[in-house]
Amino acid sequence: MSADPLRFAQERHRQGFLAEAIAGYASFLEQNPQRGDVWHMRAVAEHQSGKIDASWESVTRALATAGEQPATMLLAGMVLQDRGDLAGAEARFARAAELRPGWSPPLANRGQVLMDMRRPAEALEILRAAAGADASNARIWNNIGLALVSLDRLDEAQKTFNYALTLAPLATAHFNLARIYNLRDDTKRAFEHAEAASRGDPRLTDAHLLLGDLHRKARNAAGMRKSFSDAVRSAPTSARARNAYAEFLASVGETQEGREEYRRIAHDNPGDLKAALGANLLLPAVYRGLDDLEKWRADYVSGLADLEAARARFRFSTPREAMLQARWTNFYLAYQGRDDRDLQARFGDFMLEALRPAMADLLAPRVPVMGRSRIRVGFCSHFFFNCTVGRYFSSWITRLDRSRFEVFVYYTNEWIADDTRTIAASADTFRHLPGRSFDVVAQEIAADELDALVYPELGMHGETFSLASLRLAPVQVAGWGHPTTTGLPNIDYFVSSRDMEPEDAAASYRERLVLLPGLGTRYGMPAAPVDGSREEFGLPADATLYLVPQSLFKIHPENDALLAEVMARDPGGRLVFFAAFYDNVNTAFQARLTASLAHHGLTLEERAIFLPYMTHAEYLRVNTGCDVMLDTLHWSGGNTSLDALACGLPVVTLPGHLMRGRQSMAMLRLLGVDELVASDSADYVAKAVRVGTDRGFRADLSARIKAGLGTLFDRDEPIRELEAFLERAVREVSRS
Repeated sequence: MSADPLRFAQERHRQGFLAEAIAGYASFLEQNPQRGDVWHMRAVAEHQSGKIDASWESVTRALATAGEQPATMLLAGMVLQDRGDLAGAEARFARAAELRPGWSPPLANRGQVLMDMRRPAEALEILRAAAGADASNARIWNNIGLALVSLDRLDEAQKTFNYALTLAPLATAHFNLARIYNLRDDTKRAFEHAEAASRGDPRLTDAHLLLGDLHRKARNAAGMRKSFSDAVRSAPTSARARNAYAEFLASVGETQEGREEYRRIAHDNPGDLKAALGANLLLPAVYRGLDDLEKWRADYVSGLADLEAARARFRFSTPREAMLQARWTNFYLAYQGRDDRDLQARFGDFMLEALRPAMADLLAPRVPVMGRSRIRVGFCSHFFFNCTVGRYFSSWITRLDRSRFEVFVYYTNEWIADDTRTIAASADTFRHLPGRSFDVVAQEIAADELDALVYPELGMHGETFSLASLRLAPVQVAGWGHPTTTGLPNIDYFVSSRDMEPEDAAASYRERLVLLPGLGTRYGMPAAPVDGSREEFGLPADATLYLVPQSLFKIHPENDALLAEVMARDPGGRLVFFAAFYDNVNTAFQARLTASLAHHGLTLEERAIFLPYMTHAEYLRVNTGCDVMLDTLHWSGGNTSLDALACGLPVVTLPGHLMRGRQSMAMLRLLGVDELVASDSADYVAKAVRVGTDRGFRADLSARIKAGLGTLFDRDEPIRELEAFLERAVREVSRS
């Protein structure tokens, strides 16, 4: 070491040899303990080397020996920020700014801390002061933009990010612009800025993850693979990036590969809940057969037990981390065709206990606010657009009696569609919350002091499902948008259709079951479809077309033999499916169906047609060009059956025991065409072939269906009973 340890330490510090610098400062301070400036230097080196606690000790000594110097107070704030003491950090930054007026670093840092403390209005004021002191600092302007985003001032934020880019080519400013364009569903510009961000800083993991999500929206599996792989390369030890890659593998049908990746992440990060959920509970979209289904179900049961045994391992430092890691739904479990009440209840209990330590404030009991003239009811969904949820449940919002109910809507998707606009216009309060962390969404809902909160489709979206674990309203209700029990302890009621449920239905739900008449909703009569020509869609003109419109993951392996038997009984028959977006899913389903057809000497190429994704109007024209719809076992048509019936297309169904396999049955009985409801597998095949091949019988059925559509559509009775139920439920909890 040099004869002058201070000079040696400073030189090694400049050269980046932090350990030697710290040792040199320590050596000097042994002889000169009152040198506050050197304690400051040592604190800086320790902070830079990640020794946060040691840095705090040194900065405390610097302040004690040299007094409140602006630079030391700034450093104190930075160290406290890294230690998670945001209030302490904010106070030190404020003091540093007082000690040296017009100095931008403490202002900029204070603004960032205020953002972390969820005080964006104050942050914006401080950050603007920082920009006044250092107007050419692009990073400060970028942070101003972030504050504006938090305040929902997106137009101003967009201009601010663009201004930051005129000062410097900041990758983070490009990324933030990409986020805004994504929220506004401007995919082209979102891509442009996300790609610029990833090029500008290949280490910016969030840019790669956003690109992966944008490719997901475009159904581009190759783009997803590259972007999520790039995210992992940018941060090889990041569980978040690796989890995103595993989730990608699962989403494109590489289920086993996805599960193995989750297991590797869980091994490296034992406290990571998201990885543990994937490692233990991941299920495929399509099974190779019944034996494969049984194997995966057994693995799921075993995995759930492993999670329950390890529940103490999962602890979160913040509510935001808790909600991100708990983002999960057992979506594919319901497609195994079993009663999942016990498994769902066990999962719900596990999730509640995992969230409880970090989310205690949002798990406390709530009571209705007394003295209001109207019941305040909220509806929370990620799917209030032109899809099954929007079509089924918009009337629950738009048709409620406004003299008795004040309606709040919480919509978490960026996509605004016709149904969205109708719902927004009808609501007393419409909160559009795309891109928000779900701990923030939870706080927004809780702050509105609802009497009742309705989730129409729990189980379809991981973050919404986790949100429903919390207690955000005195009465919490699930609709049947995903028709299986949620199993969540804080969901009080499950609202379903009286005509679709079996007599012993209550035993399949953890929630208290509420039954509404008819479809359980006021479903609007679809616009009369324009008849489609088979030629338009490349369909054979001389074949009997048996439409099987369900997503491939809904087609249980027990359907295969029935479909093959129908083809064997009708030499002119063709099955019409809709292909999945990803090849692995199509390949798995087609291999299974190929084997069933082969038992009858038939081939997939000759007897099955797979149509691509199309608009709803095009889809309805396909319905008009087909001869019969074959409903699926265990999970019957809902929207698809209503679309078919609105087109006059007969639907042949074989109802199951659970509600999700009985929807078409209820529709057909309401229409008075019970002869389309089969009693067993043989009857199903016979009915399907007769409807397909007997033109006169088919025409009579179609006429009767069209004549009876008024019994299905535009019925207000379900809404009136929904109103009565909500009033009764709120009154009951008020008395308890």
